[in-house]
Amino acid sequence: MARPKIKLIIETALRREVERRFRETREVRQRERFQAVLLACGGQHTLQEIAEVIGRARSTVQRYLERFGTGDVEALLRCEKPKGKPSELGRPEILEDLRAGLAKGQWRTASQIAAWLKEKHNITRASQTMYYWLGKLAGALRVPRPVHTKRDPQQVAAFREHLLENLRALQIPKGQPVRVWVADECRQGLHTIVRRCWAQRGKRVVVPRQLKYEWGYTYGALDCVSGAAEFLHTNGVSLEASQCFLEQLAASDGEAQHVVIWDQAGFHQRPSDPQLPQNVHLLPLPPYSPELNPIEQLWDITKDVICNQVFATMDALNEKLNEALRPYWEDAKRVLSLIGDRYLTVPVNAS
Repeated sequence: MARPKIKLIIETALRREVERRFRETREVRQRERFQAVLLACGGQHTLQEIAEVIGRARSTVQRYLERFGTGDVEALLRCEKPKGKPSELGRPEILEDLRAGLAKGQWRTASQIAAWLKEKHNITRASQTMYYWLGKLAGALRVPRPVHTKRDPQQVAAFREHLLENLRALQIPKGQPVRVWVADECRQGLHTIVRRCWAQRGKRVVVPRQLKYEWGYTYGALDCVSGAAEFLHTNGVSLEASQCFLEQLAASDGEAQHVVIWDQAGFHQRPSDPQLPQNVHLLPLPPYSPELNPIEQLWDITKDVICNQVFATMDALNEKLNEALRPYWEDAKRVLSLIGDRYLTVPVNAS
């Protein structure tokens, strides 16, 4: 015997409301429920046909229509609580352990998480299951920033906290303009840097690689307020090369006092060095804390420009580096976008 067609009778205004919400909503589950009601109102389909149209079981469509009744839209949209026993992985203490492990970068693969789950919580789950829970915790594969084992987090925090006090404590004559620089240097050479590049799927990219051990250095400094930039190419690093770069900074604005924030490398001058230019003041960073120096980001950008290429001479390499650095000495906005850290900009402007 043929199954009877479904005929749901509702008011015209309510049907128009259901049609409107069906057109406007982008939530798939809501759309299929509205569609089931509209098909039932047409009186042209059986329960089985409606189920086939929306891709659900007959019992599910029947439940939708029973909830809607003659006009309860909110009941139609209400989500049912899933049946079955809740997963053990959903326990708060396990989720907290997972979050803590993700914050520390504890695992590289889903299999490692599954093994940790078995060892610590005695719960056995397939590696594929871990991807579901990684998604719930907004997990993603990220490249960690390496940190030296001798880095002292307390010194890093103290530098951030007391930067304004340290700037005000410098012996800077009152009434003179002050420029605050972050400075560092980067090594480049004729030994080819190989980095990832875009390619077609399934195709292997081959790039020439030169093993030639000839190196040069680029000193750089960024002004935290004006966005100015200064650079100097040298054949090596030494106290003499660092002195030359500081003199270049001092000469860039002879009427200003220059505060230079950089690390405590052995070839960097110390604040008490008598050979410092008279208008230069040094503020050393804590040891092993490159994350406090925004110019570190610039060196990574320059390596993207010179990677996967062969240079015959250091002059050719420096010419290519200048192409990468030129936008920063010509456009202050690019420099300020690198500075962009409130731990620097707020104290510097306040001082």
